[in-house]
Amino acid sequence: MNSTLSSSRPIAKNPPKQLEITNITQLTNVSTTRKSKCSISRCMCIQLLILLALIALAALVIPIVVIVLDATSSTPCAASYSDTFTYLVVPTTAQCTTWQTFTSSLNCKSYSKMHIYGSNDATGVTITDSFLVTELAAALKYNGTITINSNGAVWSINTCWGGFSINSNGVCSCNAGYAIRPCVGNAYWGGISGTTCNSQSQTLSLYFE
Repeated sequence: MNSTLSSSRPIAKNPPKQLEITNITQLTNVSTTRKSKCSISRCMCIQLLILLALIALAALVIPIVVIVLDATSSTPCAASYSDTFTYLVVPTTAQCTTWQTFTSSLNCKSYSKMHIYGSNDATGVTITDSFLVTELAAALKYNGTITINSNGAVWSINTCWGGFSINSNGVCSCNAGYAIRPCVGNAYWGGISGTTCNSQSQTLSLYFE
């Protein structure tokens, strides 16, 4: 009996290797999945930061572009002229050239305001009828001839005594009114709110926009 009992040995139980391999594989997959999720999160964060930076840059750049475009689109349509003339003195060639340079600069397709004024009348006369103002500007630019009624005056663009001019008192009249004639060959160079022939020394100004 004793020999039989002593000869019996316990049977060893080894864990299945397949289970160990499976567990290791699962752990590896979990680790890889976590790393992938972290990488995706980092990429999303970086992309979000880049997007926010671009939005901030656009917020700074767009207003500047709008201001620049607005300035460049409005400035060319404003043109002004001003010169001083002397009593009984014929305008010089330089004064005529200054006037011609001004009229040549009236390049816009339309204008909304014309203001004629001077040292004798700083308020002057303003015409805001866009159609009439554009017609006057075009006639000045292209040496055309036009006569229109506005603000109780007869405005004309015409050749007076050898040079193109603008008048509020009819065609080449010396009556009181508003006239600018820098290219005439005599002392009838115009006047503001008064006689327009042999006028007292003064500054004549004209503005379009």
